[in-house]
Amino acid sequence: MGFYLRLAWRNNLRNKRRTFLAALAVGLGLAALIFTDAISGGMLKGLIDTATGTFMGQAQIHRRGFLNTMDADLSVKDGPLLLGELRADPLVARAAPRALSFAMIASPSNSGSVMLYGLDPEAERGVSRLAKAVTRGDFLKEGGDSVVIGRKLAETLGVELGDRVVITAAAAGGGDLAQALFRVSGIMDSGSRAMDSDMAFIRLSRAQKLLGLGDNFHEIAVDFKNIKTAEDKASPFWKKYGGGDNEAKGWPELVPELAAAKDLNAFGIFLTAAILSGIVALGIMNTLFMSLYERMFEFGVLRAIGTSSWRMGLMVVSEAAVLSVLSSLLGMLTGYAACRIIGIHGLDYSGVDYAGITMLQPIRPVYRALQYWFYPSALFVFTLLVSLYPAVYAARMNPVKAMRRSL
Repeated sequence: MGFYLRLAWRNNLRNKRRTFLAALAVGLGLAALIFTDAISGGMLKGLIDTATGTFMGQAQIHRRGFLNTMDADLSVKDGPLLLGELRADPLVARAAPRALSFAMIASPSNSGSVMLYGLDPEAERGVSRLAKAVTRGDFLKEGGDSVVIGRKLAETLGVELGDRVVITAAAAGGGDLAQALFRVSGIMDSGSRAMDSDMAFIRLSRAQKLLGLGDNFHEIAVDFKNIKTAEDKASPFWKKYGGGDNEAKGWPELVPELAAAKDLNAFGIFLTAAILSGIVALGIMNTLFMSLYERMFEFGVLRAIGTSSWRMGLMVVSEAAVLSVLSSLLGMLTGYAACRIIGIHGLDYSGVDYAGITMLQPIRPVYRALQYWFYPSALFVFTLLVSLYPAVYAARMNPVKAMRRSL
């Protein structure tokens, strides 16, 4: 086999320009596939990180039915005990309790509806980036009457730091309206339109008092030590914490649009690979047939002196294998260089909504091992398959006709 590979290398170098152009065409196809995979992966990683890291968490635990009704009475079953178990679980990195309710917020100038969240500031810093999003003031500073709102909501209400607002919500145990006065202690600019205009945040202890929850709460946000746990439906976590009266959901269930986008991304990569495969097939076959017709007399002589058909075919396949290796090396280098260059500053799509998520950070390529072993290996195998057609043509060549045609 070594003899045929050395022969194939020399035959490819007989026409360096053609070999280089063919390797360049196929290599650029491989580079495009690597780059597309890296950018798509980077976009998904950014979206998932934004969705889970900004506020939602990688998973959430609620009382069964709470997400459908937002009933203040449906607090997490045995919430304080469950929270302690979560924080001791080896799969869990951090867990934060929250109280939720629809509410009205009013200032002397205006009013509006919001989703009111009661948060534990210290625990919240571990599962979300809310504290970092506060651009003015403090994140739920000490004092039971502090409230943090978004920049757009502050503009709607016409309030600034230190101004007072009234929050009205339906309390647990009958739904009676509860009302309290709060002082704006922080204004945030998260980049998400929903968070900046439709949410208000107070301390958990104050929310529990306002809503009449006692020590209970409605939600536990969870961050895992490995985010892949949130996507693993077979993980024992879901059965342990999602049975009985409570339900546990990972981000794919909480944001199904994002999970669908991930599947769509995989299909897009497959479609790109299919299109590039067609280009590779045409490029490889064209190059091999051009080389074959140029050396028709040589092939005729080889057949005339008794070279077997399978050896003739092996010669053509070997040339395709060498060309594939050259193309793969060129493609991997080009793809890696493109990813490195784009990765310096990233592709800035900040503020664009995709799959229900607002992009908050530049898209940077994500490197995966399969980009540099699976795709080149698939290209090598596919090239060998494509080369079988010209190989069979060469193996069945009539020596007399071949030598006569080249005269």
